[in-house]
Amino acid sequence: MTVALEPRLEERAARLHRESIVVDTLSGGPPLFTEKMRQEALRLLGAGKSAMDALLATEEILVDQLASDPQARRDYLSAWDRAGVTCVSATQGGFGSPPFSFESGLEGIAATTRVLDAFPEDLVKVTRAEDIRRAHRENKRGIILNFQNTTHFGLALKRLELFYRLGIRIVQLTYNMRNFVGDGCTERTDAGLSHFGLELVRRLNDMGVLIDLSHCGTQTAWDAIRTSRQPVAFTHTFCKALSGHDRGKTDDLLKAVADTGGYVGILVVPFFIAGGPEVSLATFADHVAHAVEVCGIDHVGVGTDWGAVLPPEVADKLNQEMGAIGFRPEHRVDWNAKLPDYQSWEDWPNITRRLVERGFSDEEVQKILGLNFLRVFEQVVG
Repeated sequence: MTVALEPRLEERAARLHRESIVVDTLSGGPPLFTEKMRQEALRLLGAGKSAMDALLATEEILVDQLASDPQARRDYLSAWDRAGVTCVSATQGGFGSPPFSFESGLEGIAATTRVLDAFPEDLVKVTRAEDIRRAHRENKRGIILNFQNTTHFGLALKRLELFYRLGIRIVQLTYNMRNFVGDGCTERTDAGLSHFGLELVRRLNDMGVLIDLSHCGTQTAWDAIRTSRQPVAFTHTFCKALSGHDRGKTDDLLKAVADTGGYVGILVVPFFIAGGPEVSLATFADHVAHAVEVCGIDHVGVGTDWGAVLPPEVADKLNQEMGAIGFRPEHRVDWNAKLPDYQSWEDWPNITRRLVERGFSDEEVQKILGLNFLRVFEQVVG
């Protein structure tokens, strides 16, 4: 579905989306799920495997297809072209049993590296801000490697150095639950950063890694904000003032991140940004407008965190497994949910349309689409 605008606004939105550096600060990129992947997922589910293990296996199938099948590569690039996104921040090692392990981190990076190798003329591994600018200049697509948890390296900071050398440039301190660093946003307690967590924040600053607090508990986020010598980010969050959900962030936290010089990426996950059935990208635009009011126009962007296309059987099974990563029934997680104007990641241009429709100026839209993130990424990472 294309968001319908009057011709003048549609022309402006199309131009801005085409000309801007567009960065999705949490996304997996093109949402391909081929028939071969579907069949394997269903086979594994039938054999009693978890949905997370099934998704890990189908990811390997997709990588194999991209490496060997010219049509699969054309479909992949075509989907990315329809999205019109310059650069994505892609999570590494989020699937498997258990997810967020050392092994899953390595496997995720290996898979992403194979995808990059399959498109030497089209994809750019982003390890500094200039890589994003080059991707835009040369009409290529950039991929930033991120971790959404620190359990990939645990207490072994030498492993963190290894992951940095492999390309990780954004690290979220916790996912939903407690780890060695601190408490996540759905944990029973909210104790903040541990002594190790404080040390890790300083180490990430020294290394030039952007600290992500999107899933962190409130006190953990405050501790990180007060400890970090560099700007920090909520790469994919939303405004708790508009949707009272554990994954949202309060206005004072949003402003505190902005006051570090940091970045707030607004997501489009339907069951996060609204508590009822009436949700669309207009709801997302409400969150953007509120975040801009709280943080200022120089600190807000887009981190969709949504847009995968999964078979219903896989989505249903995944819904049943959300407790393993800290979601409870009250968090309303539903992998079958859809927005009418954002059915998949290929509908990304509708985000720009909604921003234009909302009344943001050309300069403001360009900042939200990518320039705000680029500034912060360059300051922290280089």
